[in-house]
Amino acid sequence: MKRIILIFSLLMMSSLGYSQNVLQGNVDRDLEQAARDAAERWTTELAMSAKQTALMEDKLVEYALKKQRILNSKMREEAKTQRLLELEYAENKSMQDILTQPQYERYLFLLRQEVKRQSANTARDSISGKE
Repeated sequence: MKRIILIFSLLMMSSLGYSQNVLQGNVDRDLEQAARDAAERWTTELAMSAKQTALMEDKLVEYALKKQRILNSKMREEAKTQRLLELEYAENKSMQDILTQPQYERYLFLLRQEVKRQSANTARDSISGKE
């Protein structure tokens, strides 16, 4: 169960508030905006160059689209979980190629912090019956 929470927390962190609006057909535009917002946040957090920011933004859009396709697929939940884990690994590898080693270490640290925060919120909501 912790592993599933971790996966979905990482997905949420990666897309940083991405919300799909299928009825209005704005999925790609929403993804691009979420990627720009995320890249902007990471630029500040990691002191990235303009080139790094552009590369990260492109990767964030690419992986968000891939994640969305997996989540919308009709495959079994276990298969989705496995594919999302593999995709998360590939995304982190891509980020490692974009960032310097100190930036990448900080990136991972901040992702872990966000996962812990979201897990704590999920546990607190479960206990209080807000699920």
